[in-house]
Amino acid sequence: MNNLGTKKLVTERLILRKITDNDANDMFSNWASDSEVTKFLTWKEHDNINVTHDYIKLLNVQYQSLDTYIWGIELKEVGKVIGSISGTCNEETQSVHISCCIGTKWWNQKIAREALSALVLFFIEEVGANRIEACCDAQNKPAGKVLLRCGFQVEGTLRQSYLSKQGITDISWYAIMRQDYLRKKFMDEKHLNIDNLYLTNYRETGGLHLRSIMRLPKEEAYKIAKQLSENSTASNNRYGDYFERYYEKRQATEEWLYKQFIKNGGKPETRHPIYFVLCECKSFQNFYGNEEQIQIPLKDITNEHISFTPRDSMHIKDMGLTEGTVWSKNQLFNMIRESSKSVSDFILDLPAMYGKPGGYIEVQLWSDKYIEHLL
Repeated sequence: MNNLGTKKLVTERLILRKITDNDANDMFSNWASDSEVTKFLTWKEHDNINVTHDYIKLLNVQYQSLDTYIWGIELKEVGKVIGSISGTCNEETQSVHISCCIGTKWWNQKIAREALSALVLFFIEEVGANRIEACCDAQNKPAGKVLLRCGFQVEGTLRQSYLSKQGITDISWYAIMRQDYLRKKFMDEKHLNIDNLYLTNYRETGGLHLRSIMRLPKEEAYKIAKQLSENSTASNNRYGDYFERYYEKRQATEEWLYKQFIKNGGKPETRHPIYFVLCECKSFQNFYGNEEQIQIPLKDITNEHISFTPRDSMHIKDMGLTEGTVWSKNQLFNMIRESSKSVSDFILDLPAMYGKPGGYIEVQLWSDKYIEHLL
């Protein structure tokens, strides 16, 4: 990573900067001495101003190193620091752990969100981090909400593994990956909405776009699988020794998808759909080791010919989530509207709700008439 130290960062309402001796009184009175601020933290509130002065002296030494990232959060309208935010880098994993605290007087004003968003941008785009992570006491619901609103995704809860002023408690972990950040930025720049959504089909090396091996007679499918296995650049060679098991699981999955789709009012013209990703997903290209893709607009496809699952349908079925996880186009659109999220946030967040942070929404196309001109 390209360590830059505690560089001054400016947002609409804030100045993130080094904490100096002149900030001691504001730091002590605005947050460091407040037991409510430190309620879920590991450090004790400052008993007197001398503790704050000693801490700032230590900071002055640490600031000499470019791998130190500890900012005071100055609110422009008052010209004083009202909190702090920091990042601890791990060079080996190319990751940064973020911590933040704000004086209670300034809670519920989206200040933490504004500061955190600035750090995510800084660490990914300037320092070159691959992963930004944060954790909080599982009881600290407001902190978790801030992280989610900044694009972080829940990675899990470690039970009885955190020692804070509340004792031994559960700790929830959140993270945003570089590829997810860039994916969201890309989608935001496209100004995605329900009317301009699109589907992407990726091709495995040696295969053809918009084809399904499941439509072949079993013997021919096995023959083609062997050929694909010899040419595959995918990180998981499903057409190799695993293909017999894969074929059985895919067959069972498509039978389940077919029945669920019909239950939702679908009118499939095939029992074996062609698979897409809603919008696009760079990790899919990485998986296949192939940059080729075909895209088609979603608006051209009727409700009765398309379905959606919150992640890979085979994994959904393996997890036993077989009810309420296959949606029609109209159902998906209603979910987006009711979520009150941007379209790009919804697309990124939905797979995480089903155990796959950074995943994709899978799309099943049940009619070939929308792709005949591409075959």
